[in-house]
Amino acid sequence: MNPTNPKNALNSTNSISPYGEAFPLPQPEDYAHELERLKALVADHRAQGREIVVVMGVGFVGAVMAGIIADSVKKAPNPLPITHYPLPISGKFVIAMQRPSPRSFWKIPLMNKGIAPVEAEDPEVAPMIARCVLEKKTLTATYTYDALCLADVVVVDVQCDYFKETFGNCRQGHAEIAALEESLKVLGEKIQPHCLVLIETTVPPGTTEYVAYPILKKAFERRFQSEPKTPNSADIIQNSKSKIQNCVCPEPLIAHSYERVMPGREYVASIRDFWRVCSGINEEAKAKVVKFLSEILNVEKFPLTVLDRPVESETCKIVENSYRATILAFLNEWSLFAERNGTDLINRFGDRFYSVLSTQHYFFRPGDRRLLPPQGWGPGSLVLSYPHGF
Repeated sequence: MNPTNPKNALNSTNSISPYGEAFPLPQPEDYAHELERLKALVADHRAQGREIVVVMGVGFVGAVMAGIIADSVKKAPNPLPITHYPLPISGKFVIAMQRPSPRSFWKIPLMNKGIAPVEAEDPEVAPMIARCVLEKKTLTATYTYDALCLADVVVVDVQCDYFKETFGNCRQGHAEIAALEESLKVLGEKIQPHCLVLIETTVPPGTTEYVAYPILKKAFERRFQSEPKTPNSADIIQNSKSKIQNCVCPEPLIAHSYERVMPGREYVASIRDFWRVCSGINEEAKAKVVKFLSEILNVEKFPLTVLDRPVESETCKIVENSYRATILAFLNEWSLFAERNGTDLINRFGDRFYSVLSTQHYFFRPGDRRLLPPQGWGPGSLVLSYPHGF
């Protein structure tokens, strides 16, 4: 199946996949049937003791993350005799959710056929998606936001771009988080109070605490806080200091743990088998995100780093991206010098460059002499220009 790029393929009634296949967009009457399908699946998987995870965004990060979660198995308690280890049992049921736009809806039916909606050099991606959808039955895809009502955990992988307005001036630009804000508003109206919201998107430092938390908190107050009770005469007689007591509004459980994305032939391993940083908005959220990540990642070999506040986790990603971009720019300058002077940096100094860069977690693409480009955005001036994400 060879991908094509049909021109002017998008219209208001169909979504065209990169392979040229047209999928009709869902109609209003389709949403009720889709929700019933999801409810039946969720009931079955809950009965098997599985946690329900919704991944928002089926892009290059979200699709693979959904597969990794769906492919995870319950970890046996240590230590157990070798003869007593049970067969691997899936601990999560994953619903990958994508907005049904003409541009993106095709990912849903494609994924439900067991076909990865993203192309990757890693040979593990396509079989993993197919295995989880067709064999293990632990992964499905949907277009309805009502799936959020069923979730125990929501993983947010909504794209958040940094728009540069001029070249050569890193201070002139802005982070576009409107799509993330809209997603958070929907989350606030749909999720249950016990649901953990894990933001993996690269965001301006302070977004979790000063953007996400207020949006979800206001929504929870509208949904869960009861009207004040009017005291009656009996209350007044019993307690002269009669106070009007309201139901306590639940606190949103929000955490941040930025995604680890290193394109290439070890894309899946770069997410599952690599160090992660995380933090929560409160102690309960922090405990939940540590438990969740420990169940899906190889934390035995790559322990989690748990920070005090989400702003610290957010800042880590910006600093990391900024460092990688700086190294890339540094090597680009020396590459230009080498071209002008007829010097081959790779042949002459490749071992030394590789030693330094690999120590700093900046990797060469396996089997290729090119350097991995930095993923996402992260100019250091973002922190100066937009303190706390504003």
